[in-house]
Order: sequence, then structure tokens, then C-alpha cells
Amino acid sequence: MAEQLTEKRPLTFGLFVMRLLSGLTGGVAGTLATFVIYFIMLSLVPSGDQATSLSVFVIILMAFVGTLTANTITALMVTFMDNAKYSRRKTILTHIFMFNLILFLFTIPIYLIGISLDVTIGVVAFHFLLSAFISSVIMETLAGGEYSLLGIYSSALGIFIAITFAFIVLAVGGSKGTIQLAITFGAMPAVWLILQVTGGFTELIYDNFLRYYGIDALSTATDLGGDTEVEPKDEDEEGEEQEK
Repeated sequence: MAEQLTEKRPLTFGLFVMRLLSGLTGGVAGTLATFVIYFIMLSLVPSGDQATSLSVFVIILMAFVGTLTANTITALMVTFMDNAKYSRRKTILTHIFMFNLILFLFTIPIYLIGISLDVTIGVVAFHFLLSAFISSVIMETLAGGEYSLLGIYSSALGIFIAITFAFIVLAVGGSKGTIQLAITFGAMPAVWLILQVTGGFTELIYDNFLRYYGIDALSTATDLGGDTEVEPKDEDEEGEEQEK
């Protein structure tokens, strides 16, 4: 096993709770931002045939502002609460903003197709789930070498649990518009809460595994497959081998 560059920061219960509150607060902030945009734009949207194009714009704007707010506020709070792990705050926030902006531009045609097919709620849910997952992966990747793999695994597990939970709610509650709307607006706090719960439990389990067995299997410095680094040969050495 390769020597660790730095000692892993243990996750305490208090820190775990603070991260849960950060995810919940960020998700609620995103939902509130969505409602604010809705009520502001509602007074500006005219009635009649002219409302169609503006309604599409309002939906896309609501989705972008809501997801960006939820992801950014969560990341900001987590980096403050767990600064020992997420110390690169400005870099994390910059990459999250850039990704959410790029994702927003790519999802505009998907929104237009979704509105025409009357599956707008599904597109909004897909948009937020993808943005939350990648934002979480960005946070974990920039947290440090010894945390990256563990964080990526927990983020993938968390988003899988969130999607499964959404399907269960739909299966139990049916395909009623009220249920779908509740899932859409409740997705932001619920998904970020699930991501933080899953990430916290995963890290707590791994900390105990590392404490009892001493095997840092998810450290990027740990060699699990017998990898060997092959140093490039100089031109002189290659010439000598060819002469032989």
C-alpha cells in the first residue's frame, strides 16, 4: 500500500449534522428562488396568445435560477462548515457556476421539446438531478486526492437513492399533477439532503473501516492493481538497445 500524503480528516457527528443542514438550507433556498422568479414573472406575462413564448422563458429561467441557487448555496455552506476538507472554496464555486451555466444552455432545446410533449416536469427534475450530481462530484474532486474516490462513490450512491425515492413516490401517489409538482419543488432540498446523508454515512462507515483494518482502499495513492510506473526512456538508451 502506498504511503498516504496526508492523514484523512475524520468526520465527527457535529460536522455531519452541519453538512445535513447545509444541504437542506441550500435546497430550500433554491426552491424559494424558484417561487420568487415565478411570482415576479407572473405579473409580467401577458394573457392571450402572447403568453406562450414568455411562459416557456419563465419555466427555463425558473429552472436555471433554482438549480444554480440550490447548488451554489449548498456548496458555499458546506465549504464553510467543513473547511478542513473543502478548502478550495472559490475554485469549487467557480466550477459549479460554470457547469450550471453550460448545462442550462444545453438544456434549453430539451425544455422546448419537453414543453411541446407535455413532459416539462420530467425535464425540470432531470435538469436538477444532473446539476446536483455533477456539482457534488465537483466538490468531491476538488476536496483533495485522499477524498475524491470516496466522495464520487457516495455522490453516485446518493443520486441513485434520490431517483429511487422519486420513483417510489410516483408509484405510490400515481401520476397526478399535484404529486409531480410536489416532487419537482421538493426535489432540491430532498436531493441535497439525501446527498449529504449518503455522503456522511459513507464516510463514517469508511472511517471505521480504516480505523479497524488500516486499509485505505479508496485513497487515490493506494495501489490496488499492482500498477507500476514506467519511466520514459532517453533517446540514448533507445539507440543503445537498437544497436544490441
